[in-house]
Amino acid sequence: MSTSHNQDTFRGDVYDLIELEQLLKGPHQILFEGKSPFQDVLLIETKNIRLYRNNQLVWNSMDERIYYEALVHPAFVLSDKHERVLIIGDECGMALREVLKYSDVSHVSLLPLSAETLLAAQTTQEISEINESSFINRRVQIIKSSIHDFFKKEQQPFDVIIANLPDPETKEISKMYTTEFFRKLSNLLTDDGILISQSASPEDTPLIFWSIDKTIQSASLYTLSYHVNVPWFGECGFHLAGKKVLRWCREKIDVQNRSLPKNLKTWFTFSQRLLSFKKQAVVNSLKCLRLCGFLQNKEQGSEDVKELRHLLSNSHRILYDGGTRGDHVKVLETKDVRLYLDKQLQFSSLDEQIYHEALVHPALTFAQKRDRILIAGGGDGFAIREALKYPDVKHIDLVDLDPLMIHIARNIPKVASLNGRALHDKRVTVHQKDIQVFQKEQKEPYDVIIVDLPDPGDEILSRLYTVEFFSKLSNLLTEDGILVCQSHSPEYAPFVYWSIGLSLKGTGMNIRSYHTEVPSFGDWGFHLASKKHLNLQNRKVFVPYQTLPEDLSSLFVFPSKYRSVRENSHMNTLSNLKLHEIYKQELRR
Repeated sequence: MSTSHNQDTFRGDVYDLIELEQLLKGPHQILFEGKSPFQDVLLIETKNIRLYRNNQLVWNSMDERIYYEALVHPAFVLSDKHERVLIIGDECGMALREVLKYSDVSHVSLLPLSAETLLAAQTTQEISEINESSFINRRVQIIKSSIHDFFKKEQQPFDVIIANLPDPETKEISKMYTTEFFRKLSNLLTDDGILISQSASPEDTPLIFWSIDKTIQSASLYTLSYHVNVPWFGECGFHLAGKKVLRWCREKIDVQNRSLPKNLKTWFTFSQRLLSFKKQAVVNSLKCLRLCGFLQNKEQGSEDVKELRHLLSNSHRILYDGGTRGDHVKVLETKDVRLYLDKQLQFSSLDEQIYHEALVHPALTFAQKRDRILIAGGGDGFAIREALKYPDVKHIDLVDLDPLMIHIARNIPKVASLNGRALHDKRVTVHQKDIQVFQKEQKEPYDVIIVDLPDPGDEILSRLYTVEFFSKLSNLLTEDGILVCQSHSPEYAPFVYWSIGLSLKGTGMNIRSYHTEVPSFGDWGFHLASKKHLNLQNRKVFVPYQTLPEDLSSLFVFPSKYRSVRENSHMNTLSNLKLHEIYKQELRR
């Protein structure tokens, strides 16, 4: 998951840059900053505050501004006036913080949906610091009545209405995404007013996204849709609505912000694949609640629960823990050590273990022997840490080109502590050299080879994902040996992912593909390769671990939308070197 020395070859998530800028503007400590012949290196430690409601992550302090700035500011740009504002939801005051940046806002009614979340926000100093004490601003009125009573009593209209509602996972929540509900909001909107509704993910739940759009239109409102990528949550969708036709014509937003791009026009553009779902959109009404039905077969919050357990098993501080079933809130503070190479995230201490356990343990669990291991890349030492858990491992060769990365892993206390001082273990030999040079010099075979190299972002790196390169690694593998290769994301770069698998298959080895969700990076993929057939049945990891499923076979199951891309993958060879071009195309997409 590392990057190369060339700025054009970074992993491609521009939100790494946005997130880094936000972290550097907040409380942080620079643990190391330097430059090698290959890349710029920044190691920082920050506080990470997270709020969970019913074990589902509501927001985290690292990227909440991306979401809330995207929620609030487009609506304010489109509204001619914003003297009176209504916010539904937003019990933590982050949207309120953004609204109060506008000096002409004279009154804000905040209508919370979760009393426990509001209490947590009001009584937790760290949240008050994040929302900049927005609750005690004299322009703010916190509504204590229910949403139904509010609609009955409120008579004065609003210039901007912000509906920051939960996704419609239940019938009760789905009722707040009905024609009837949006009609009530429309009645509270001035003739030139703007309504903004958070509207689930157009990427993950496009049918829900476009059905909310169609439902808003059924309340006699015009809509304008947009979406933004929030690193920890993925693609988030929104619908602007008004009583007049809406058009986005502004190039930039002038109000102070941390994350908004100079030109928001791209937010209002959708791929043809996502637009195709508009034809299937339905109207959600009280007589026919359909939105919650779309989510019935979708397992909600499982990754959040997994991640929360992982965070609680490591160093943390509970800032708030209270409430009843159905409205239970937990606020958690953790220290996050992050390594950025060329301003692209290499690892986060919050979830690097999820990635490295998935990288290492399937291969070592399926291997018949583990005497000798080769790790290509992985200079941070985390893959070594996991491999050293196996008592029968006798020797590990680590090959990494960047001496600065090796220095950090060995000598920077926070990183050395995270990797368990793996590079100091007597079973480990570190080789600071090009893996292509090393493999030419090496004669003795390995039982396991772990390929944790940078993504194929340029022609040089693309050569490390060719049939020829993998064939040379195969020659260094014992007859019963197993190779594992990190292979980017089957979700965000599926052609890259399956092309790496096809290139491995081109060596004549047997391939088994798998993936896991890593919050900092999304759904991340790997390929196992071996000279003999791999039996995945009833394989369990027998060394200590925290984040893997009990039955590893579940990692090898892919949704149909991931598998459908496989037949169009490309075999990457030295004579037909195209993986870096595919990589760049997918990043642009």
